[in-house]
Amino acid sequence: MPVASVALKSVALPEFGEPTVQPMIGRAILERRIKALLRRGAQERLDGFVVYGDREHSANVAYLSGYDPRFEETLLVILPGRTPQLLLGNEGWGYAELCDGPYERVLYQTFSLPAQPRDRSAALADILADCGIEPGQRIGAVGWKPFGAGDHGFGRTSLDLPSFVADTLRSLVGASGAVINAANLLMAPADGMRAINEADQLAAFEFAATFASQGVRNVLAGTEPGMTELEAARLLSLNGLPLSAHPMLSGGRRAAYGLPSPSLNVLGRGDPVTVAFGIQGGLSARAGFLAEGPQDLPADIRDYVERLVGPYFAAVVDWYEAVGI
Repeated sequence: MPVASVALKSVALPEFGEPTVQPMIGRAILERRIKALLRRGAQERLDGFVVYGDREHSANVAYLSGYDPRFEETLLVILPGRTPQLLLGNEGWGYAELCDGPYERVLYQTFSLPAQPRDRSAALADILADCGIEPGQRIGAVGWKPFGAGDHGFGRTSLDLPSFVADTLRSLVGASGAVINAANLLMAPADGMRAINEADQLAAFEFAATFASQGVRNVLAGTEPGMTELEAARLLSLNGLPLSAHPMLSGGRRAAYGLPSPSLNVLGRGDPVTVAFGIQGGLSARAGFLAEGPQDLPADIRDYVERLVGPYFAAVVDWYEAVGI
């Protein structure tokens, strides 16, 4: 039955500590994911996949290969009966060897940064043809944005890959083939492959989430009036783990927008403050006021505990009592 009432009391927040073991996603899991993708592709009458990644859109290619692009673009080409081929620029070449995923590396220097050497690679069309892409095939292209009914004017063949990649793929398969947006096979909220996580993946997510939540907790506990946003952001304790989003912290008028990076803006007593800290695998965010008690809040919201916090807490209790494995 629903919670009838809640009460406000002071409690001590326990110290949770930080992980001492870092869970890793092994090659065997990556190989199982690739096989599962090929099975789902066969059900969709797809002959293979090309998975695109870059620094801002690395999750799908990393999910399948363990390689997360740093500076450059990358393509993971997956066809049945063949070893997956990972196309890399100059700087990704060595890093991909360290990642040790289930792929063979292919140097494609056009993916390199401007003004770097680009004279030792074949044309993209020739490389993709060597990977097994040929006329008449239906290739699933995975970028990072599936298109749906609300995206007026876009359909299954609308791609979010760079034009030079999409145009080359379409030219290779020709009029008798097709390049299909297959991002939903990985990313659909209800049944995409990435919506279901192995125990190893959950452990890796929890590892990241622990550091993200501890960083936000440090900000909540340590921010004082008179600090700049930059000084408060130092409390996040960035430790070098790769970020899933830029660190966000803002106060005063800027706080309502949520997304700004910290600045030299000075935080004052009673100011609204927002903070978000995302490490790949976990993100924590909070919004509130820099206040010691209701007396520091704007007059029209000093009853927020009774009107917002209490009902919210009761709803959360009901939720946790209702959900299960």
